[in-house]
Amino acid sequence: MTPSSAPPSVDIGLYDLLDEYLTHGDLVSLAPLGLFPDDKPRMLAEGFEPVGAPAEFNMLEKDVSIRHRRGWFAATLKPFYYGDRYISTGLALPWRRLRLSSLLRWLRTRHPARTRVLFHLVDAEQGALLVGETTAFHFHRQGRRYYVTTIETGSAAGEKPSWHYSAAQWVRRLMSAFGDAGTMRAMADGDAQVLAALAEIEPYFGGD
Repeated sequence: MTPSSAPPSVDIGLYDLLDEYLTHGDLVSLAPLGLFPDDKPRMLAEGFEPVGAPAEFNMLEKDVSIRHRRGWFAATLKPFYYGDRYISTGLALPWRRLRLSSLLRWLRTRHPARTRVLFHLVDAEQGALLVGETTAFHFHRQGRRYYVTTIETGSAAGEKPSWHYSAAQWVRRLMSAFGDAGTMRAMADGDAQVLAALAEIEPYFGGD
Protein backbone atom coordinates (compact mmCIF):
# COMPACT_ATOMS: atom_id res chain seq x y z
CA MET A 1 0.00 0.00 0.00
CA THR A 2 1.18 3.53 -0.74
CA PRO A 3 1.42 5.72 2.35
CA SER A 4 -0.93 8.69 2.29
CA SER A 5 -0.63 12.02 4.09
CA ALA A 6 -4.35 12.74 3.67
CA PRO A 7 -6.18 13.35 6.95
CA PRO A 8 -8.30 10.41 8.14
CA SER A 9 -11.95 10.69 7.12
CA VAL A 10 -14.62 10.76 9.82
CA ASP A 11 -18.24 10.26 8.80
CA ILE A 12 -19.51 13.22 10.79
CA GLY A 13 -20.94 16.42 9.35
CA LEU A 14 -19.80 19.89 10.34
CA TYR A 15 -23.24 20.86 11.62
CA ASP A 16 -23.40 17.65 13.64
CA LEU A 17 -20.30 18.86 15.48
CA LEU A 18 -21.79 22.34 15.92
CA ASP A 19 -24.87 20.71 17.45
CA GLU A 20 -22.64 18.89 19.92
CA TYR A 21 -20.93 22.12 20.96
CA LEU A 22 -24.20 23.94 21.54
CA THR A 23 -26.00 21.03 23.22
CA HIS A 24 -23.22 19.63 25.39
CA GLY A 25 -20.67 22.42 25.68
CA ASP A 26 -17.97 20.29 24.01
CA LEU A 27 -17.54 17.58 21.41
CA VAL A 28 -19.01 14.25 22.48
CA SER A 29 -18.27 12.09 19.40
CA LEU A 30 -14.86 11.39 20.89
CA ALA A 31 -13.98 7.91 19.67
CA PRO A 32 -15.09 8.49 16.03
CA LEU A 33 -12.89 11.58 15.94
CA GLY A 34 -9.96 9.71 17.46
CA LEU A 35 -10.23 11.77 20.65
CA PHE A 36 -9.32 10.06 23.92
CA PRO A 37 -8.63 13.17 25.98
CA ASP A 38 -7.77 11.35 29.21
CA ASP A 39 -5.18 9.20 27.44
CA LYS A 40 -2.57 11.54 25.96
CA PRO A 41 -0.07 8.75 25.08
CA ARG A 42 -2.73 7.04 22.96
CA MET A 43 -3.56 10.29 21.15
CA LEU A 44 0.11 11.02 20.48
CA ALA A 45 0.51 7.49 19.12
CA GLU A 46 -2.44 8.08 16.78
CA GLY A 47 -1.00 11.20 15.20
CA PHE A 48 -1.77 14.14 17.44
CA GLU A 49 1.05 16.69 17.68
CA PRO A 50 1.85 18.47 20.98
CA VAL A 51 1.85 22.28 21.17
CA GLY A 52 3.07 24.16 24.24
CA ALA A 53 4.83 23.21 27.45
CA PRO A 54 3.28 20.02 28.93
CA ALA A 55 3.42 21.40 32.48
CA GLU A 56 1.37 24.48 31.56
CA PHE A 57 -1.47 25.43 29.23
CA ASN A 58 -0.97 23.26 26.16
CA MET A 59 -2.82 21.46 23.41
CA LEU A 60 -2.65 18.68 20.86
CA GLU A 61 -3.44 19.06 17.17
CA LYS A 62 -4.56 16.72 14.41
CA ASP A 63 -6.31 17.16 11.05
CA VAL A 64 -9.36 15.06 10.20
CA SER A 65 -11.63 15.16 7.15
CA ILE A 66 -15.30 15.77 7.96
CA ARG A 67 -18.41 16.04 5.81
CA HIS A 68 -19.90 19.36 4.78
CA ARG A 69 -22.67 19.73 2.24
CA ARG A 70 -21.75 17.26 -0.53
CA GLY A 71 -18.02 17.21 0.07
CA TRP A 72 -15.29 16.78 2.64
CA PHE A 73 -12.68 19.08 4.09
CA ALA A 74 -9.86 18.89 6.62
CA ALA A 75 -10.53 20.50 9.99
CA THR A 76 -8.03 20.65 12.85
CA LEU A 77 -8.96 19.20 16.24
CA LYS A 78 -7.38 21.07 19.15
CA PRO A 79 -7.78 19.37 22.55
CA PHE A 80 -6.74 21.87 25.26
CA TYR A 81 -5.08 20.94 28.55
CA TYR A 82 -3.66 22.54 31.66
CA GLY A 83 -0.85 20.15 32.46
CA ASP A 84 -2.55 16.80 31.90
CA ARG A 85 -5.99 18.08 32.90
CA TYR A 86 -8.33 18.10 29.92
CA ILE A 87 -10.27 21.32 29.31
CA SER A 88 -12.10 21.06 25.99
CA THR A 89 -11.56 20.55 22.27
CA GLY A 90 -11.47 23.42 19.82
CA LEU A 91 -11.96 23.12 16.08
CA ALA A 92 -10.12 25.12 13.41
CA LEU A 93 -11.76 25.40 9.99
CA PRO A 94 -10.09 26.14 6.66
CA TRP A 95 -10.77 29.36 4.80
CA ARG A 96 -14.05 29.86 2.99
CA ARG A 97 -15.77 26.73 4.31
CA LEU A 98 -18.32 28.20 6.71
CA ARG A 99 -19.77 31.63 6.12
CA LEU A 100 -20.66 33.53 9.26
CA SER A 101 -24.04 34.32 7.68
CA SER A 102 -24.66 30.59 7.10
CA LEU A 103 -23.86 29.84 10.73
CA LEU A 104 -26.21 32.59 11.93
CA ARG A 105 -29.01 31.39 9.64
CA TRP A 106 -28.54 27.82 10.91
CA LEU A 107 -28.60 29.02 14.52
CA ARG A 108 -31.86 30.86 13.95
CA THR A 109 -33.43 27.72 12.46
CA ARG A 110 -31.90 24.95 14.58
CA HIS A 111 -31.30 26.70 17.90
CA PRO A 112 -33.83 29.56 18.00
CA ALA A 113 -33.47 29.96 21.76
CA ARG A 114 -29.85 30.95 21.17
CA THR A 115 -30.42 33.52 18.44
CA ARG A 116 -29.44 36.33 20.82
CA VAL A 117 -25.69 36.15 20.73
CA LEU A 118 -22.94 38.44 21.96
CA PHE A 119 -20.79 39.89 19.25
CA HIS A 120 -17.37 41.51 19.16
CA LEU A 121 -15.85 43.05 16.05
CA VAL A 122 -12.15 43.67 16.68
CA ASP A 123 -11.98 45.78 13.55
CA ALA A 124 -13.38 45.48 10.04
CA GLU A 125 -11.36 42.31 9.50
CA GLN A 126 -12.10 39.98 12.41
CA GLY A 127 -14.24 39.33 15.44
CA ALA A 128 -16.01 36.71 17.52
CA LEU A 129 -19.47 35.77 18.65
CA LEU A 130 -20.54 33.88 21.74
CA VAL A 131 -23.54 31.55 21.59
CA GLY A 132 -25.02 30.41 24.88
CA GLU A 133 -22.69 30.14 27.84
CA THR A 134 -19.94 28.00 26.36
CA THR A 135 -19.30 28.31 22.65
CA ALA A 136 -17.22 31.02 20.97
CA PHE A 137 -16.92 31.35 17.19
CA HIS A 138 -14.03 33.40 15.80
CA PHE A 139 -14.27 34.79 12.28
CA HIS A 140 -12.27 36.77 9.71
CA ARG A 141 -13.25 38.68 6.61
CA GLN A 142 -12.23 37.65 3.14
CA GLY A 143 -13.53 39.91 0.42
CA ARG A 144 -17.26 40.56 0.81
CA ARG A 145 -17.92 37.90 3.46
CA TYR A 146 -16.99 36.85 6.96
CA TYR A 147 -15.94 33.23 7.50
CA VAL A 148 -15.79 31.22 10.72
CA THR A 149 -12.22 30.09 11.37
CA THR A 150 -12.11 28.71 14.93
CA ILE A 151 -14.53 27.28 17.48
CA GLU A 152 -13.63 27.24 21.18
CA THR A 153 -15.62 26.18 24.19
CA GLY A 154 -15.68 24.93 27.74
CA SER A 155 -14.10 25.71 31.07
CA ALA A 156 -12.24 23.75 33.70
CA ALA A 157 -10.51 24.45 36.98
CA GLY A 158 -6.76 24.04 36.90
CA GLU A 159 -4.44 22.68 39.53
CA LYS A 160 -4.14 26.08 41.18
CA PRO A 161 -7.35 27.21 42.94
CA SER A 162 -6.97 30.74 41.58
CA TRP A 163 -6.47 29.59 37.98
CA HIS A 164 -9.44 29.21 35.68
CA TYR A 165 -9.63 28.91 31.91
CA SER A 166 -12.72 29.44 29.81
CA ALA A 167 -12.72 30.37 26.15
CA ALA A 168 -16.28 31.60 26.57
CA GLN A 169 -15.44 33.81 29.55
CA TRP A 170 -12.39 35.22 27.78
CA VAL A 171 -14.47 36.21 24.77
CA ARG A 172 -17.37 37.47 26.88
CA ARG A 173 -15.20 40.18 28.41
CA LEU A 174 -14.82 41.73 24.97
CA MET A 175 -18.40 41.56 23.84
CA SER A 176 -21.48 43.67 23.50
CA ALA A 177 -24.83 43.18 21.82
CA PHE A 178 -24.77 43.82 18.08
CA GLY A 179 -27.32 46.40 17.08
CA ASP A 180 -25.84 49.81 16.28
CA ALA A 181 -25.58 49.45 12.53
CA GLY A 182 -24.27 53.00 12.17
CA THR A 183 -21.31 52.31 14.44
CA MET A 184 -20.55 49.07 12.63
CA ARG A 185 -20.66 50.75 9.24
CA ALA A 186 -18.39 53.51 10.48
CA MET A 187 -15.74 50.86 11.11
CA ALA A 188 -15.86 50.02 7.42
CA ASP A 189 -14.54 53.52 6.60
CA GLY A 190 -16.32 53.45 3.26
CA ASP A 191 -14.77 50.15 2.09
CA ALA A 192 -17.37 48.59 -0.21
CA GLN A 193 -16.28 45.02 0.54
CA VAL A 194 -16.49 45.54 4.31
CA LEU A 195 -19.90 47.17 3.97
CA ALA A 196 -21.10 44.19 1.94
CA ALA A 197 -19.76 41.76 4.56
CA LEU A 198 -21.51 43.66 7.36
CA ALA A 199 -24.75 43.89 5.39
CA GLU A 200 -24.80 40.10 5.04
CA ILE A 201 -24.78 39.52 8.81
CA GLU A 202 -26.72 42.54 10.10
CA PRO A 203 -30.18 40.90 9.67
CA TYR A 204 -29.26 38.27 12.28
CA PHE A 205 -28.52 40.72 15.09
CA GLY A 206 -30.48 43.15 17.17
CA GLY A 207 -33.82 42.26 18.69
CA ASP A 208 -35.36 39.05 19.99
